[in-house]
Amino acid sequence: MVKIIYPASDSIFYITTRTPGTDAEWAALQKNTEALEQAARELIEPRRARDRERWLADAQLMVDASVKAVSAAKTRDLKELEDLNDALYTSCVQCHLHYRPNYGRGLGVGGLGLDARNSGSAAGSIASSLGTAPAPSNQQPASSNQQLPPSNQHPAPSIEGVWNFSTLTPFERSQEFSGKPYMTDAEAAAFEARTIEQGNRDRRGASPEADVGGAYNEFWFDRGLRLATMNGRHPSSLVVDPSDGRVPPLTAAAQQRAAARAAERRQHPADGPEDRSLGERCLTFNAGPPMNPGPYNNYVQIFQNAGRVIIFNEMIHDARVVPLDGSPHPPAPIRRWQGDSRGRWDGQTLVVDTTNFTDKTNFRGADQNLHLVERFTRIDAKTLHYEYTVDDPTAFTRSWTVSLPMTKTDDRVFEYACHEGNYALENILRGARAEEKEKR
Repeated sequence: MVKIIYPASDSIFYITTRTPGTDAEWAALQKNTEALEQAARELIEPRRARDRERWLADAQLMVDASVKAVSAAKTRDLKELEDLNDALYTSCVQCHLHYRPNYGRGLGVGGLGLDARNSGSAAGSIASSLGTAPAPSNQQPASSNQQLPPSNQHPAPSIEGVWNFSTLTPFERSQEFSGKPYMTDAEAAAFEARTIEQGNRDRRGASPEADVGGAYNEFWFDRGLRLATMNGRHPSSLVVDPSDGRVPPLTAAAQQRAAARAAERRQHPADGPEDRSLGERCLTFNAGPPMNPGPYNNYVQIFQNAGRVIIFNEMIHDARVVPLDGSPHPPAPIRRWQGDSRGRWDGQTLVVDTTNFTDKTNFRGADQNLHLVERFTRIDAKTLHYEYTVDDPTAFTRSWTVSLPMTKTDDRVFEYACHEGNYALENILRGARAEEKEKR
């Protein structure tokens, strides 16, 4: 269903910057709106409804908007299509807020990544009118009297559940906070407001090209609205070691390899799909290991039993099965995109040791010699502390560590169907072939 609704609705959301100019383009738009209407009507089929009345009410909003879109596309009524943005946006937002309860909440307002003060935008006014509740706190107290959930009939503590690790905390410390590992409350509030405003994708670009270059509008982002909080303080970076909050320099050999890769990309940017990034190819993107916050899909679901732990990421729907039986890593010639993970319990902490990476993953310049140690510690009923250490002596001049709190959520993890709708890669390669013809 999402493979239809997502691209079809985009043809309306971006109608002012992707306005049809030919009969074929108008026909394609009409086909898109008809597909959207068909998908919307499918949502109101009895077998799709959950808590029937609310589901049907939300779905009917999309049906109504899509019916008007079909009519406007048939008559080529550009003004009517532009005016449908708000109605279609509302139908999407309302369903997300009802069926993904923590989606876009924070700063005490319904925002979908928007500050309520940005009331001049359609998205800001819609989000404010929905009146959502504040998000659960991301605080990680130094100690807690809360009881942890049952340990699933085995002695290890439970880290099961769906965890949200979105945050506005920068990965590395900026010059602004040089020498300051923590922000004050006032600095944190100012940083959050500034970051949200600067990252707002609903601000129109200076030109149609800049507007389209902004990619998705703000609705699709879910970066979080708060800085991470640990022990009541706001770290100025996720990197906590070295003490400057910065990733250590690459070794001379690693710098040479990086330069060679960059030169190769410049000379052969799109000869074939292998020349494009792993994210564009829907292979790996923020799913780990290690896990890091990204623009959206910052959810991980953890399952465990006595013999293994499964770490299932919403991004790219990657799943790692981590055995806890003490078995060794495979021989060095056996290499995997996500490496080979083996786990053990160290008191209340799950320690996951991962080796046997390929040289293709290239996490921040790491190579096939990357040795990653992740630590998952249940702090209280709502908080899981995630920490990882990168040790790769052939890539970095020293090891380094990242610390990130995760918050328990009742949200569900949804499928991230990247490959099934990956029109971008095909179009990138088609564009490269067109450029080659122009240069001949």
